[in-house]
Amino acid sequence: MSSIDEKVLVHAPLASAARFLERYMAAHAAPAGNAALVTLRAGELEKGAVVSLVAARRPGDMTPRYAIHWESEQPGPYPVFDGELTVAGDEDYNAFWLTLEGVYVPPGGIAGQVFDAMIGRHIAEATARGLLTQIRDAGEGLFAAEERAKHSAHPSER
Repeated sequence: MSSIDEKVLVHAPLASAARFLERYMAAHAAPAGNAALVTLRAGELEKGAVVSLVAARRPGDMTPRYAIHWESEQPGPYPVFDGELTVAGDEDYNAFWLTLEGVYVPPGGIAGQVFDAMIGRHIAEATARGLLTQIRDAGEGLFAAEERAKHSAHPSER
């Protein structure tokens, strides 16, 4: 079993984090179930994946927490990831951190473990960073569009 721990800073208000995640998932909705179809990238490698987020709030949580699961869209010797996607405020709450922590089992037994130790782990980490970057870019884009809309409204509509 291998672990992943990646995070990315999103330049948008902390209070909008859950809404941005919901919009991201809805924009990539899979035909069936509560999941999204996304393209996970690691350098030049790309693979379609089914990603699911399920709210996993704990008593005392002040920010969103989700159980996250992803697996390849197509069958094959690809790892399955299970973990948590958490949201944490930055210093001034005008930005927030998305943190992805979890584990996957490299497929292929001993050969898969050797591949993971040599190359696969780097691919998995890049894939996780890529997913976080996609979510960040979508959230920041949505925030920027909302801000433009606020400032471009006719003065009588404000």
